[in-house]
Amino acid sequence: MKRLVFFLILLIPVTVFSQQTGCTDGDCLNGKGTYVYTNGYIYEGTFMDGKREGRGKLIDAEGGWYDGMWANDQFNGQGTYIWPNGTKYIGAWKDGVQEGYGIYFYSNGDKYTGYFKNNKFNGEGTYTWSDGTSETGVFKDGERVKTQ
Repeated sequence: MKRLVFFLILLIPVTVFSQQTGCTDGDCLNGKGTYVYTNGYIYEGTFMDGKREGRGKLIDAEGGWYDGMWANDQFNGQGTYIWPNGTKYIGAWKDGVQEGYGIYFYSNGDKYTGYFKNNKFNGEGTYTWSDGTSETGVFKDGERVKTQ
């Protein structure tokens, strides 16, 4: 019995920490595949020349995920990102950042609908609080600068 317990104690860490990394399924060079990164992230989608390209989903090690379009190994085009705390962004991405029209849902029920530049509210938009009240205006660098 003691030998069995000792063997199990040795086996558990090997099993838990031996997740395969790299391309684990499909064609991760030019096609569809699944790639597991050493940081725990998992990408399932299309590849071109070994880079994420086209439609794909990235799940991060903390439980957040992105599902949408990719170009040159970055979020590009329409996509959705959901953070582990429930915050969600649905909209346009350019070179890995929120850029263009989108909707940002806060975990507390607030939301912003409008334009983004470099991950910040930028341009015309509406901020709606969880109680239903809202303000429409022009935003710059994440701050409202003019009410409409």
